[in-house]
Amino acid sequence: MAAELTPPAARALAARAERASSLVEVQRLLGELRTLPGVRDAALESSASPSPGGIPVGPARWRLALQVYAVDELSYRQALPAVEEIAAAVERCLTRPCPAMPADRAMPVDPLGRSLLAADRAAVVLVDPPAGWVALSDEFTVLLGYDRQAPPPVSPLDLVHPDDHAVAVASLVDACAGRGPDGPFDLRVRASNGQWRTLEVTVRGLLDDPQVGAVAYLGVDVTAQRATERVLREELSRLRGNRPAATPTSGGVVGSSFVPTVAHELRGPLSAVVAFAHLLGDPGSGGLTDEQRTYLDVIDRNANRLLRLIEELLTLSRLEAGTLPLKHTAVRVPALLDEVVAERRLAAEAAGIELALHAVDGPELVCDEARLQQVLGNLLANSLAFTPSGGRISVRARPVRTGWELVVSDNGIGIPAAEQPRLFSPFFRASNVGAAAWAGTSGAGLGLVISRAIVELHGGAINVASTEGVGTTVTVSLPARPRGNDGGLEGEPTTDR
Repeated sequence: MAAELTPPAARALAARAERASSLVEVQRLLGELRTLPGVRDAALESSASPSPGGIPVGPARWRLALQVYAVDELSYRQALPAVEEIAAAVERCLTRPCPAMPADRAMPVDPLGRSLLAADRAAVVLVDPPAGWVALSDEFTVLLGYDRQAPPPVSPLDLVHPDDHAVAVASLVDACAGRGPDGPFDLRVRASNGQWRTLEVTVRGLLDDPQVGAVAYLGVDVTAQRATERVLREELSRLRGNRPAATPTSGGVVGSSFVPTVAHELRGPLSAVVAFAHLLGDPGSGGLTDEQRTYLDVIDRNANRLLRLIEELLTLSRLEAGTLPLKHTAVRVPALLDEVVAERRLAAEAAGIELALHAVDGPELVCDEARLQQVLGNLLANSLAFTPSGGRISVRARPVRTGWELVVSDNGIGIPAAEQPRLFSPFFRASNVGAAAWAGTSGAGLGLVISRAIVELHGGAINVASTEGVGTTVTVSLPARPRGNDGGLEGEPTTDR
């Protein structure tokens, strides 16, 4: 009987979708779509290629699709009229002109609006797709050069770099669904002089606020910071390309004055930025508004990110030159793993991720404990960055005939099969990373490269098995005692533990 009622229900839902005029209304229709018999779930998702049962929405660069999961093909076919009309409604809402409005026509006067305007270090834009968009802060003019009272007569998406359309569209769709990204993300925005400025953007859905009724975008300029990161990547790639990979020499990265100079010139000022950010955040320095604390967190996070990048570049240069010292000691593997996992348990809990440890006791492992902790920390950081809330990460260890096997596995976004051969390339990032809102916490793409080099210095091997949309498993195999070159120092274990 239910199957007989499905076609009329789907047709009625399709008729309402034809009249939908806002993304908020579309999200309500999606909720009704999920109640149709045989439909397990339906959602707008960012993906490089829609799965079977998914309908692409908008141009390919949006990477947006309406994904429908039904119990069988018959149920999917019965729901298809509604699915197609809802997908068309989404595209219609996203492509409808969103005119710019002078700032004085939409000046919020409520406390939230005043706090937004007080955030003078960020470009603040309110977007209400049916009505238009408005720039609220003077920083919008300072950063981009547009007059807030006479903004460019285009939709806000027209100011965004085409390669960033996917993340911009996803942020608006998520905000209209009542959810938002876990952290900020980068958007390249065209300034009035035609140049692209990179803004680190935070999104707040305020559609239910009667005095705002829009999505707020708050952008902090990080153009110079991203340019510095890009120069470091390009210089490292150039230096790697100029040295034979099989014979590390003093002419490698470490022999160049570039990396030491970067460390000296950038590490000191960045350390000062971090220190003063902490001082400003101290209650003894005076009270801060929520918005000011948000921007202070952005400063602190990004300064620390650059410091980590510099340290990773220095470590990688020493690994490539064969000059990284290893201090071998005999360690108890379960105790080592317990310490590594404990350091990240709070971060996992905050992200809503289950973090489990299963370590079997066994013989001592002779290794550089600090470097092995670095390897496992890198692997856990990757899993935490690319596993959504509600996911699970497992850390396992067991003794094997040749030594120890350490495994870090997750049920996160996984890695596309075609891209897995590039996993251990410096600065590699999988193409599906941009679709993950939580990926804003990811690093520079050096962790796996450094981890493999450290493992190989111990005479071990690291292997990655991953399936996109299912998860990733990284296995580290280590001999009980290192064999071969250990980086040039201390081949015998100490017993100072």
